[in-house]
Amino acid sequence: MMKSPRFDDLLEQPFVQAILDRTVIPGIYNTCDQWCMYCPATARCLAYRCRPAGASDQDPQEIYLNIAARMNEGMKLLRDLNAAEGRTIPELDALIAEHLRTPAKWAPADDPLERLGRRYARVSSSYVASHPEFPFDLRYRPLGPTAFEVFAWYHVLIAVKICRAIASSAAAVRGEKHLWRDALFSAKTALLGIDRSRAALSEMQASDDDVRLPHLQSQLRRLTRELEGRFPEARTITRPGLDVNDA
Repeated sequence: MMKSPRFDDLLEQPFVQAILDRTVIPGIYNTCDQWCMYCPATARCLAYRCRPAGASDQDPQEIYLNIAARMNEGMKLLRDLNAAEGRTIPELDALIAEHLRTPAKWAPADDPLERLGRRYARVSSSYVASHPEFPFDLRYRPLGPTAFEVFAWYHVLIAVKICRAIASSAAAVRGEKHLWRDALFSAKTALLGIDRSRAALSEMQASDDDVRLPHLQSQLRRLTRELEGRFPEARTITRPGLDVNDA
């Protein structure tokens, strides 16, 4: 026989616990590089707190799906609590409806900066796939990741963050002004990924004469120029919990 839900069950639900925690930094997961195993702010991150039970820092996570799943669990528990007391909440049923959780579709960005990022992702992916350490198992290293691990972690993320910066800035121009900060945060994350990738490539070139490495360095230099030109405020914007200790 199924146990009747209790209010305490709702308070123990991960999403509810996280949103009631005043130390959680709103939206920090939108401004980071998602490398949780090296992040000092995981305890203050809603996305980290919403991971599946037993998840490891080494496991790649679909952070937005995790948040949606945990939120859905909480809403269903709240619905069941009300049903047990003879109440129905149509608005809650509507939120739980499957069609409202269908992922949004992004229109392709016809933008030269996005194409530059995508081109870098293609060439770098080719290099990663041909590297003797591929496929590799990323694990936490007390002294920090290797140069190749740094390069591999950011090689697609850079293009993703560039695309998000472009999409958010376009939405801001259309009237969604709050998305301008998201554009700057995304551009900053891309720039930091580029900085770390360039440093990693320099170290890798000392022992690897692959002709693609100088080409990748050149692409990253151009991406830096173009990103800084498009988003001049990105370098100086402060990401709460990441660039400073306090939100």
